[in-house]
Amino acid sequence: MEIKVSDFITAITEEKYKKDTIVAKLEQVEKFGLAESLAPIIEKESEAIKEAQLEQAELMLETTTDPIYIRLETGIINLPFENINRVSNFFNDPEQEVPVNVYLVVVSPALNASGLHIMQICPAKDFAAGQGQEAVLIAVAESLKTIQENNAAKTPAV
Repeated sequence: MEIKVSDFITAITEEKYKKDTIVAKLEQVEKFGLAESLAPIIEKESEAIKEAQLEQAELMLETTTDPIYIRLETGIINLPFENINRVSNFFNDPEQEVPVNVYLVVVSPALNASGLHIMQICPAKDFAAGQGQEAVLIAVAESLKTIQENNAAKTPAV
């Protein structure tokens, strides 16, 4: 799957992409497991890729503090959709055809100083063929562990 840089920027700016949000409680993820909890967004992302559509599939976890957002996005650079205004800085030719990849975006103020972790998973076509899902599970598990540890460090002992 490839797209022109200018077409990608236009699609994201004008919100002409699929967006699916699933809301769950963190306790549900702990009860049912990470793989089962992430399965719906992995499936939505794969379906959109097979239809040659851009997608942002999001699992919003409600917690006792701030929500945690886990997103899979089809993109052309290691930036979340909300930073679309910076994408053109990384390409010389807006008419250039570039590969579409799947990126994992985790957002939580307790994650790190920026409150954001983003990583490239794999090319979109490979993700739709079943690759990269294990990498998503591992990265999300690590991010949730970091969030939990950072929240525990902020909580004063009683």
